[in-house]
Amino acid sequence: MNILLVNDDGIDAIGIETIGKALCSKHQVYVIAPAHQQSGMSQALTINCPIKVCKQTLGWGETEAYAVKGTPADCVKLGLETILKHKSIDLVVSGINKGYNIGTDLLYSGTVGAALEGYVHGINSLAVSLGEKSNIALQDVSSRVLELIDKLIDTDKTEIYNINFPLAYADGKAIATFTHQGKRTYENEFDIIEVKPGEVEYMMKGRAKNLNNHRLSDIETVNRGEISITPLLGNRTDFDLLSMLK
Repeated sequence: MNILLVNDDGIDAIGIETIGKALCSKHQVYVIAPAHQQSGMSQALTINCPIKVCKQTLGWGETEAYAVKGTPADCVKLGLETILKHKSIDLVVSGINKGYNIGTDLLYSGTVGAALEGYVHGINSLAVSLGEKSNIALQDVSSRVLELIDKLIDTDKTEIYNINFPLAYADGKAIATFTHQGKRTYENEFDIIEVKPGEVEYMMKGRAKNLNNHRLSDIETVNRGEISITPLLGNRTDFDLLSMLK
């Protein structure tokens, strides 16, 4: 299988290196990732501005790799439409992200945004994230993802999954559960930084607050110590409301 590997933490992040090594053991992997940290970019694209792309020599393999001075979605779009257009990519893998992408967070996530860009192009896609203070090794996450690719990906269909690994496995067992997107909000706090008299800057620091989630939500599932697998859609139409309006 030909895999395009991307992330939002940057091409030098340990997460993309670890999963890249694992994927290379069974698949042909191409790495196109942001040159620098791009968290919170969702599916943003760079418009009307040149995007610098530099070929990279990775320290962990012979994989063809490129660093992009752009967003995670830029990386996927450039990869599929230009850099790798003759490679017939079968799967986009985004991650391993440092920190959850659950509940409302996935709306802002560059990790999920990159996977969505793959899905928009008709390519099966996975977004993979691990709780920031998890005691689960990145190597274990990578091996589990390899197993999930074999079980979840059907090349006759186009699917996208948002996968989140917990802080620790409940009872030491790596149980995976199919889930739906949960609900959470943020109590935003802004630090005010006085640059000079009359000029201030704001630094956002949000605190997550979960909202009465069902046990099969992604939030409650990772809180139980299970792997959350959420199938997503690119179509945001509210068909129930549309039917009622008609």
